[in-house]
Amino acid sequence: MDTSVVVVLVVEDDPLIHDIVGEALVDGGFMVAQASTPEDARDMIDAPDAPYRALVTDINLAPGKPTGWDLARRAREINSDLPVVYMTGDSQDQWATYGVPNSVLITKPFAPSQVTTAVSQLLNAASPTPT
Repeated sequence: MDTSVVVVLVVEDDPLIHDIVGEALVDGGFMVAQASTPEDARDMIDAPDAPYRALVTDINLAPGKPTGWDLARRAREINSDLPVVYMTGDSQDQWATYGVPNSVLITKPFAPSQVTTAVSQLLNAASPTPT
């Protein structure tokens, strides 16, 4: 795979939001991998050759299933610098408790460009600066 291509894993169970976020990221120059269930997302995160350079996840995916908080923590166990963008309509007050450090939370409804901007900012912040 071309190492200059940045692959973003998007986890969202609402098909409309799933498509809008994916399209915005592609328009922003990213390659997108998508999961609509927490189980699929976990499998994708755990894959030995997972190429993801960022994670964009909804928080409340399905009752009784892993949440976006859980998926982000798992992804950070594998890559401690992985940029994480959370999307939520009702869980923003839990971010300080459950969110991973150096993440961004976007509250629904949002403009699709906000996701692209958040991913870009986190990737730029994580990139080493040339000396």
